Amino acid sequence: MPAKKSSLIKTLALLGSIPFTLLAVKQVVDWRKGATGTPANIAIDISSPQGSINPSLWRNLAQGGEEPVDMIGPIFPLVRQLQPELIRVDHLFDYYQVYQGPGNYDFSKLDKVVNSILLTGATPLLSISYTTADMSKTGQNAGEPKDWNLWFQLVSATAKRYSVDQNIPNIYYEVWNEPDLFGGWHYSRSPSYSTLYLQTAKAVAQGAGNSPYKIGGPATTGFYPNWITSLLKTTADNHLRLDFLSWHRYSKNIDDFIADFDKLNLILTDYPQYSNIERLITEIGPNSEPDPWYDNHLSGIHLLSLTTQLAGKVHRIFPFEAVDGPSPRSDKSTGWGMITHPNSKATPKPRFQAIELLNNLSGERLATTGDGSWVTSLSAQDGSVTRILLVNYDPRQTHAETVPLAITGISPGQYQLTTSLYPASRKPSTKQISVTTRYLTEIFLDVNSAVLLELSPL
Repeated sequence: MPAKKSSLIKTLALLGSIPFTLLAVKQVVDWRKGATGTPANIAIDISSPQGSINPSLWRNLAQGGEEPVDMIGPIFPLVRQLQPELIRVDHLFDYYQVYQGPGNYDFSKLDKVVNSILLTGATPLLSISYTTADMSKTGQNAGEPKDWNLWFQLVSATAKRYSVDQNIPNIYYEVWNEPDLFGGWHYSRSPSYSTLYLQTAKAVAQGAGNSPYKIGGPATTGFYPNWITSLLKTTADNHLRLDFLSWHRYSKNIDDFIADFDKLNLILTDYPQYSNIERLITEIGPNSEPDPWYDNHLSGIHLLSLTTQLAGKVHRIFPFEAVDGPSPRSDKSTGWGMITHPNSKATPKPRFQAIELLNNLSGERLATTGDGSWVTSLSAQDGSVTRILLVNYDPRQTHAETVPLAITGISPGQYQLTTSLYPASRKPSTKQISVTTRYLTEIFLDVNSAVLLELSPL
């Protein structure tokens, strides 16, 4: 969950020619507002597919510990519309009261959560957390276990419950949630996350047996190189399974996410055996604190822009969170959710529509060049249909841009061009165009807006 936690817990005018004078005026306006950067000049080559596009990147959700109940169940039909592949939950043991004493476990409440996740069509990502107060040395939730054997038995029983008894394939087991915050764990001293990972990984292996599963971590509050390096060393030295690396990132600056990726690549040069390891950002968002962005389209534009820029860099991102908690926030926002709490009629919010827009992208990813400082793109070819997503994201909320777009490698003929806007100021528009060997146009993207173009032969 985000650091709520730190206390412990645009109208798109589109397509066609934009008069040069208007473009020039817009550039002057941006200059006067202090905007600096590179404008986009997008070129897409349909004849150069780059391998399959990966919808697994955005088809994941994280649900935080807003309430010690099954929060997915009441809204599972809505969540199912997003075609999720993984849904992450934490607070397994303290919220759902699994641990009833040594060797005595009650999975009934956690079963409801897991079953609701399955009803959405997704697989659970279980963030193995936390020790209960009566298990920990500190007498508080999330503390180091006073008896590692009790922890081992609990984790082993959990893995057996879901990987074997319920026979759920390919569960992701993530070792803890934000260990640098919850429980005060350390990568280099006591209480040691290395010990926690070692004990937990061995327990999952024992409980899951030969069932297919994945395990990883450390799911820290940010990308911390020392934590990642320590985990890689621990697993390599002790011959432990490590199927994925995970961390969290909340920022309105997309460059922060890219910087994390670059740091990880640098670390992995010293651990080439992990060069192809899965990379999961298991909580993402524009702000770890409550923010009105989560109730408007800015969070959606942030997610769309993030997806275009992380495609091919990380394997999965997990927007936090699926559904709001029940309490009004101090800033009057409803919360981090993509769906309002059932007490507020379980209504999809703009970030929900952003994922629906992304789900239109399928097939082969196309070679695309010319992304700028604000406008980025992601394009795909599915059979004879080409889809192009253009996103204009500016956290300062000042920049609009006219974007030249060139589509090459296209067969001559008559095509239908369908344009869908985000945020949706009107219904998708359709027109017929004639193409020779390439298609050239200009698209005006207003401040913090996106467009999905769909080009299909008649």
